[in-house]
Amino acid sequence: MLETTTEICHTPKGTCPPQAACWSIRYAEFDDLETVLEMYMTALAEIKENVCKPNPEKCRNTVYFSWAQAPCILLEKAGQIVGFAGLKTVIPEYSDEPVLREYMWFIKPKHRSYKALKLISDSCQAVSDKFKIPLFMSHMVFDMDIPMKDKVLKRWGYKTSTIEVNYGR
Repeated sequence: MLETTTEICHTPKGTCPPQAACWSIRYAEFDDLETVLEMYMTALAEIKENVCKPNPEKCRNTVYFSWAQAPCILLEKAGQIVGFAGLKTVIPEYSDEPVLREYMWFIKPKHRSYKALKLISDSCQAVSDKFKIPLFMSHMVFDMDIPMKDKVLKRWGYKTSTIEVNYGR
């Protein structure tokens, strides 16, 4: 799916949409990583009640080291990066087999929609399929109840295997 930039436009046959109506999905290049880092820091700020205080240098290392291990998927609209899914390759403590995990998903608030999230999700699944590495994702739930989020994710092919909880934050 992501050999090169993939442009997704949904318009009636025979019409030419304005560029603003088209979404693009692509892998991040090195020059995109500072933009990814900015969005990562913004995402962490949004979930401040559920995460320890971010260390900017550790966040930078996460973005750059993860990019060297697995694709960082970018969502663009009208030529601007409006979201990303930062993937990393990890080997669980209990196994010798690698898996893909995300260190963060983020879509800028103005561009958040079911369609935008689905485009990024499909792209993450395409990476898993291409490299034949299982994909384990975490989804923080703020904007809908857990059963509703679970239902949406199951429709997309995910299986709920854990529930993450927080205490003392």
